[in-house]
Amino acid sequence: MRWPVALAVLFAALVLDVSFMGVLELGGVTPRLVCVVVAFAAMQGDPATVRWYALLAGLLVDLSQPSMVGPFAPLYLIAPWTLGVFFGSEAVLSIRGAVVRKNPLAVGVLACLLSLSSGLFWTAWWALRSWYPDSPAPWGDGAALGEFGMQLLTAMSTGICAVPVAWLLLLSGSMWGFPSVISRQRGGGQARIIRE
Repeated sequence: MRWPVALAVLFAALVLDVSFMGVLELGGVTPRLVCVVVAFAAMQGDPATVRWYALLAGLLVDLSQPSMVGPFAPLYLIAPWTLGVFFGSEAVLSIRGAVVRKNPLAVGVLACLLSLSSGLFWTAWWALRSWYPDSPAPWGDGAALGEFGMQLLTAMSTGICAVPVAWLLLLSGSMWGFPSVISRQRGGGQARIIRE
């Protein structure tokens, strides 16, 4: 994976998430472009590189959103999204062999999975942390179960939004420099490298 291209796309997605995606908000649910970009990279890239990319993406999301409200606001807590996006990318890496990598619908499904996994981790993290005194959850006085429902709706909206974005990402796939696919010939069992 070419890091300059991957970082440029990640920063563009983060800027759009922070500044523009609020226009698409419906009932408090906003799609996450960062999850789409990480899911696309996780479908195509080398697993070790994807893990670092997911950690960086989650760190940038943590640094772009204040985590707490109240007397300590704004507080930027590094961990909930960093680890959430990392675990979400692990979910995508575990099933990426079962999907067609060049299909925008597959990117949408895996972006939904990544968004749901990371959102559930984020909610569980804050639900556990809210047991400490003077550490309110970001969703206020509501129950964590209600936030789980919001994360599910956010994941579904991310999956829907991911389809047109995935089409653009797939068109730029050659610029990313993803590793080649190795296939085996049936006759002699020799490995052959196919450049994509």
